Amino acid sequence: MSSTRLRKLGALVAGLVAAAGVPAAASAAPVTPVTPELDFAHVALVPGGPAKLQTAYFWAYEQTYTLHNVTAVLDASKLAGVAEPSLEFDSADHHCTAAGDIYTCKFESLSAPDGFAAVANVSYRAADGAKPGAEGAVKLTVTSDELGTLTRTAKITVAEGVKLAAASTALIERSAKPGATVTSPLGVRNEGANAVTGVDMFFFIDPWYGMAKHYSNCYYGASAAYCHFDTTLKPGVTYALSEDMGVKVRADIPAPELIGQTYHWLTPTDNRDNIDLVEAQKPKRGTDGALSLKEKATASVQGVPQTDTSGEDWQDTLITLTGSQQADLAAVGAEANGATGATVTATVGVRNLGPAFVFGFPDPAAKVTVRIPAGATVVTAPEGCATSGADYVCTTTAMPLDVNKSEVWPFQLRIGQSGTLTGEVAVKSSQPDPNAANDTAKLVINPVAAPDTGGQGGGGLPITGAPALLIAGVGLVLVLGGGAAFVISRRRSRFVA
Repeated sequence: MSSTRLRKLGALVAGLVAAAGVPAAASAAPVTPVTPELDFAHVALVPGGPAKLQTAYFWAYEQTYTLHNVTAVLDASKLAGVAEPSLEFDSADHHCTAAGDIYTCKFESLSAPDGFAAVANVSYRAADGAKPGAEGAVKLTVTSDELGTLTRTAKITVAEGVKLAAASTALIERSAKPGATVTSPLGVRNEGANAVTGVDMFFFIDPWYGMAKHYSNCYYGASAAYCHFDTTLKPGVTYALSEDMGVKVRADIPAPELIGQTYHWLTPTDNRDNIDLVEAQKPKRGTDGALSLKEKATASVQGVPQTDTSGEDWQDTLITLTGSQQADLAAVGAEANGATGATVTATVGVRNLGPAFVFGFPDPAAKVTVRIPAGATVVTAPEGCATSGADYVCTTTAMPLDVNKSEVWPFQLRIGQSGTLTGEVAVKSSQPDPNAANDTAKLVINPVAAPDTGGQGGGGLPITGAPALLIAGVGLVLVLGGGAAFVISRRRSRFVA
């Protein structure tokens, strides 16, 4: 996958498809293992060209995990006449052995402190005499105690070498207000001597905006998409999109802020891993007419043609959002009643009152500190909450945390003494919060009943630092799906409307 390059804008963008990691679950809570993805990419080789390295690896963004009794078997024995495989780096790690073209790597434990864990490295060269179009496959089988058996198959293809470059690699800068549509002029150039018979454009779709149009030659998944162009690109010629590519920024986006978008030009062969990603998201084909490529006048091309084949085929847009619009996050407290010795549930959390959402990337939207009432003890702490001294810190998972949405965590508490027991819930947003008055709320066990006012007023303590309407709909629990594709971690909590 090309998510690393996609995020090259780094700190400049508040961007995405996938989220920050969550602290380890509290000791009192059941621990749900991280489920990393197994990545095994297709490979395209040029006759007589350099070898290409294929790394099989596990990946879970910013998660820490360890797999035990890992065995990876890579079968490259069916590549005769196509490619010559070779085990790489064995002299450095001593985990892998070769028996002909079958490579076995074994690990008693495989740790991933930063989310990445390589299990095998194999390089390939095109076989002598192999012609473009020759193709074979390699099969990877990985077993571990935690994940059982996983299999992947990658195609090894001999292809004609070409040189694609973006029409311009200059950063496209735009300024817009929330809710605006922003367009970018995009194009591609054939820098090589061979005609390029068709080209793809791949891009991720962040939750911060939607595509302004959905074209009939493009396929749109939940967080990734690509467009295919049947155009044959002539050597030395530049082509531009028939109309600028547009994104519609969400009206509830925080401002001022910076976000970005990246577009990648590839041959259909080189785009196979991205196509697999999009297809896994059950994409929809657009209905707004076809997007095409138009040849630009040769005279518009200036300078010496580039010879680097490794990559000036990306185009980046940076959008500066103007205005002033932030999210007001409010603490959601709780009340519970029970006899001494009983176990009760106290559900606490955070709610976004708007008018803006909170990104949730690269940092979680909010962290919620829960101070347990003196006289009560935690029987079970919810997933996503970790001990911090005498308190618990719960971390949101939504990307973004939308307006009028909440994330809550149910604590199982044992009542150890009689009387009213009072704790606190405190919210810390990852973005500027214009209203600090509702950042705390009470967690109360056996609150003192208020005197009867004949229906002229409410009694007891509020369960949230904001008006009671904040908890409307708390019973509706939404299960978070994948999103922000490219890089999503497996963080979990309760997310409610």
